[in-house]
Amino acid sequence: MESYSDVGKPRFNTKPNAFLVEMVKGRKPGAALDVGMGQGRNATWLAQQGWDVTGFDPADKAVALARENAEKSGVKLKTEIKGLEDFDFGERRWDLILLSYVGGREKADVFQRALKPAGVLVIEGFHRDATKAARIGGGVVFDTGELPPLFPQLRVVRYEEPVADADFGQIRVRLVRYCGERPE
Repeated sequence: MESYSDVGKPRFNTKPNAFLVEMVKGRKPGAALDVGMGQGRNATWLAQQGWDVTGFDPADKAVALARENAEKSGVKLKTEIKGLEDFDFGERRWDLILLSYVGGREKADVFQRALKPAGVLVIEGFHRDATKAARIGGGVVFDTGELPPLFPQLRVVRYEEPVADADFGQIRVRLVRYCGERPE
């Protein structure tokens, strides 16, 4: 599977994640965090929609490309070259946190604390079934029904496990999609 930092012709969706687009529709833009932002496709799109976007990724080449892509699109991003374990998520800091094909189950409490009231956590990743069709790192794979119980402080806005085209690898596999909102 291709990594975020590969700079050749991408074998991943370069448009914003469709589930993210759907989940922010009608929401007032605020402070957004793109965890593991890669080349910044989602961060740039959010900034174009009026969100104040911060993104981080451990791959310096990917972050450089994200900055470049944002600049070409006429928007600004705050970026950091950091991993999940090094980033300061803060408390009640974000109106939106996005986890698009990144891990993070071990940071569930951190994500919940980091959301402002009425803030949303949006996740899309691979279902364990997808590992039958492709080699996928275990950190970005989720089991049936795993996500909602990980975030007990959030109200489930939407949860599904469809067979769909994955943003990464661009293969048709089972995915997990979760959107949870922190109560006001």
